[in-house]
Amino acid sequence: SGPVERPLVLRHAPGSETRLFFEYDLARQFRVQKALQGTAVPVPEPLWLDAVGEYLGVQGYVMAAISGDVPHPSAFTKGPIAEANPADRRLMLDGVLRALAELHRTDYSARGLGDFVMNATGELPIQKCVNWWWQSWEWFQQPSYARLTSVHRWLNDNAPAGRVALMHGDSTLHNYMFRGNKLVAVFDWEMSSLGRPEADIALQCVTNEIFAALPGSGLLMPPSQAEWLDMYEKAGGQKIEHFAYFRKFATYMVLIAVVGLQRNLPVEVRAAQQSFVDRLWAILET
Repeated sequence: SGPVERPLVLRHAPGSETRLFFEYDLARQFRVQKALQGTAVPVPEPLWLDAVGEYLGVQGYVMAAISGDVPHPSAFTKGPIAEANPADRRLMLDGVLRALAELHRTDYSARGLGDFVMNATGELPIQKCVNWWWQSWEWFQQPSYARLTSVHRWLNDNAPAGRVALMHGDSTLHNYMFRGNKLVAVFDWEMSSLGRPEADIALQCVTNEIFAALPGSGLLMPPSQAEWLDMYEKAGGQKIEHFAYFRKFATYMVLIAVVGLQRNLPVEVRAAQQSFVDRLWAILET
């Protein structure tokens, strides 16, 4: 048969103290991507896992490479979504929301993910997510540490019980890849876990808003939150509940990620981003 050449992608855990999160578990990412093979959620095929870093030195895995275009973090001002004509843009967004709806409908127990919760304390899966993020916040120990404690407590105390779904965990639009107007891959499953479908939709709504162009700029604006929720439900998504809670949870996640990134940046760069961080605090403390 002989050698076979094939484009691959290696994803590995960071090995330094400047890493973004306290904990990386690439085996979980490999596991969820493997479990979703054959579903209507387009996920790159995972092929080989180095679960303990025996060969790579750090935990990592190899997956099939997929070609296409990935949106900019400010997806409605730059990149393929912003540059598409209105009809194609609608097809692209419908593809994103259909993929999420399919993910949230997945029979996770049948796919071996009945125990797929975050490695943290908490009675409910969403509380485990809240506390998993808090582990990184405690590890950062930045000057704003104490300011977030009341939000953390509120998220735990008010976590809604009820239905559980498999969620992506990092559903921002730059984790979707397109070829033309067709969605061909969903990436970045490191925060995937059991939780609530609303968490994925809230993260999209919050990041659409905070990365949007300024009103009056003449640039394309994202759909409103009401329009986004309607698009999700029309794509087959579950009825949205407790959305105010999940907006706060999504903002909490974004704030922790941004502060984690900033702690390794020069002071002048952090200062230039302060207005962005202030907007996140404003959402959290309202």
